[in-house]
Amino acid sequence: MHSFKDVVYDKEWHEHTALIMINRPHEHNSYLLGTLRELIAAFDDAMWDDNIQFIVLTGSGDKAFCTGGNVGEYAEIYARKPSDWWKWGEIYGRFLDTILHCGKPVIARVNGIVAGGGFEFVAASDLAVAAEHARFLSPGPRVGMTSIGGLSQWLPLHIGLKRTAEIVMLSNEITARQALEWGIVNDVAPYSELDERIKKMIDRMLDLSPTSLHYFKVHLNWWRDLIWRLTWEHAKEFFSLNIGAIEPSEGLNAFKDKRQRRYREIRGDIARGTDPRYPYGPYLRSCGACGAKYLPLNAAYCLRCGAKLG
Repeated sequence: MHSFKDVVYDKEWHEHTALIMINRPHEHNSYLLGTLRELIAAFDDAMWDDNIQFIVLTGSGDKAFCTGGNVGEYAEIYARKPSDWWKWGEIYGRFLDTILHCGKPVIARVNGIVAGGGFEFVAASDLAVAAEHARFLSPGPRVGMTSIGGLSQWLPLHIGLKRTAEIVMLSNEITARQALEWGIVNDVAPYSELDERIKKMIDRMLDLSPTSLHYFKVHLNWWRDLIWRLTWEHAKEFFSLNIGAIEPSEGLNAFKDKRQRRYREIRGDIARGTDPRYPYGPYLRSCGACGAKYLPLNAAYCLRCGAKLG
């Protein structure tokens, strides 16, 4: 049996039902790379266990379902070596594939705030029940990232293009009731009744044909897979090429340092001709003194030895 640090895996949460819970409440159930690996391991185990016929995905506590990727990890690791984000994104994509292709109905138990990748987990799930106090938002544009890891692909299938644009491009927050009205979740309940509502939903499905439910999920996934396979590889490349640029660096560090982000200043710099990925020009210069290569075109001094560049 896999040893879990960031995940609680309860194989007997309900009849023929496993609960898989992100257990990082101290950081609003944001996930690290290791968390994603554990989620994959838990889903894989549930997939192979014929006694488990339903999977409930949730977060620990009553504050957050999942707030997406951990900003500290993004800022400290991937913003410093952006090419490694492609590798991270491969693991992230594998977890979404396990939600889609585990062969069993997956119900999102939305116990609190839903943001970023957590929103994308809900969009990938077959059914979702939210606590009344839950809130849904896409904070990607606030930190220089964007919601192209499931939300741009699947949220329009739930609510249409304009409402998706409103949530993401305005980075608006919506309530659980609004999420229900728009079709993001199937039901809303008081937090104290959340488990009971989900178990009643499962009880209803227990009296239905398991093969029918399995194959219907296959057909639902046709829509998700169609857009996912066409776009996710591009999304991974976007992040790996962009996460070290000015906008993610500013946004991620502003969030981490709990300060106001300076995107209006960056917009002014762009208006004056700054390239947000190469603010001091492409890496075309070399240092005649020490031989350092790949120095920015507009650099006045060598970044290695400090010599003035001619």
